[in-house]
Amino acid sequence: MCPYCESKNYVKNGKVNGKQTYLCKDCGKRFVMNREKNAYNNIRREEALKLYREGLSLRKISKLTNIPHTTINYWVRKYT
Repeated sequence: MCPYCESKNYVKNGKVNGKQTYLCKDCGKRFVMNREKNAYNNIRREEALKLYREGLSLRKISKLTNIPHTTINYWVRKYT
């Protein structure tokens, strides 16, 4: 089912990073079935943001949590 228009009228449309993509014939959007939404759960995200609020640098938080500093920077910009 198309996640945009909920149509069942779609066809295969190649692969991206080893995952099958589909093309909806009704709305023309391209999508992947059963796509993972969040790579990091909310607990890890909250932990990283808490460390940032306590004054640690992005790279220090990255070393402590094994999350890329660019991801932490994105969270800081989005949530604060």
